[in-house]
Amino acid sequence: MSIKNLTCKSRIFPRIEEKTTKNEVRKNFNSTTTSSAVNKATNRSHSFSLTFLSLVIALVIILLALKPERYAAACMEGVAVWLNFVLPSLFPFFILTALLTKLGRISKLSEKFSPITERVFGLPGISSYCFLISILSGYPVGSRMISDLKKSNLIDSKQATEMSFLCSTSGPMFILGSVGTRMFSSKKIGLVLLLSHLTAVLIICFTRALLRKKTPQNQKQLPALLKIDNALYESVYGAVLSILTVGGFIALFYVFAEILTDLKILALPALLFGKLFALFNMNNVAQAFTTGLIEVTRGCAMLAPFGASALPLAAFLITFGGACILAQQLGYLKSAGVKASAFLLIKVIQAICAALLCIPVSALLL
Repeated sequence: MSIKNLTCKSRIFPRIEEKTTKNEVRKNFNSTTTSSAVNKATNRSHSFSLTFLSLVIALVIILLALKPERYAAACMEGVAVWLNFVLPSLFPFFILTALLTKLGRISKLSEKFSPITERVFGLPGISSYCFLISILSGYPVGSRMISDLKKSNLIDSKQATEMSFLCSTSGPMFILGSVGTRMFSSKKIGLVLLLSHLTAVLIICFTRALLRKKTPQNQKQLPALLKIDNALYESVYGAVLSILTVGGFIALFYVFAEILTDLKILALPALLFGKLFALFNMNNVAQAFTTGLIEVTRGCAMLAPFGASALPLAAFLITFGGACILAQQLGYLKSAGVKASAFLLIKVIQAICAALLCIPVSALLL
């Protein structure tokens, strides 16, 4: 190769390298600028959310100060519902299911159902353990267990999301005992609601399994069990904390429902639901249904005087859960990487399915 050619190349290559360097710098600058803009937008959105939430809390405090008797009465009403309907039905059940878990009986039973959850729902075998606990204990125990499994690295965020749709159920003691026997004064009505609720959850989860691409599930062992000699104390202690938390949420959302009623915020939804329900000859139930979207126990209690005609709405509320129960569940699921929007969408679909199923089930059993 001649010296002239080498000289030409030495002149050309630096230019190419210089252009490449400039392009890289320009790309890095654009990437940094875009990232900075996104961060600023995220910070503004977060700041706005905090400001809005602070204003709402300040407004609630002012209203509580202006009408202390009214909202204290609403709080006591929530406590009374918890004391009369929820505590007797759920507290013993919380202790017994916790004992079964700590003694290893539930985990042994769930092993039998692992092939079903893997083949039918496309979920890891460990989800059968979580599902059994959920249908026995009710809200929000399934969501709490999903959070614990994710923290223990037994499942990933995608599996946690799919499991949240299956393991978010009400318990038989609440539906059969609190709603059916104590509110509607009928064991058969409780059975209708329970069957509609669980069947809707299973149908929607099975449909999702058919539509999504199946991936092989890694088999992981269940969490280590506690010592038997400490099982009773731990079960009672955990049950006390859980039932008190449930009572606190019920009382709080009873107050919220009363505030929303006073501010006429529930008036428009109640009006719209009233017109919708009138098409199906269900009159005067809109206010009860709208209230149930805030706190399901209160909503079911308000629907009870309407008897069997209100059962589809009660099935919807129980399956959806209402803001009170959803707040408890999302508190656990957020730490497991479950997106609130996806979870809420599936809960609405399951609730609609439960309401529709309740009609033929009622015709068969009542």
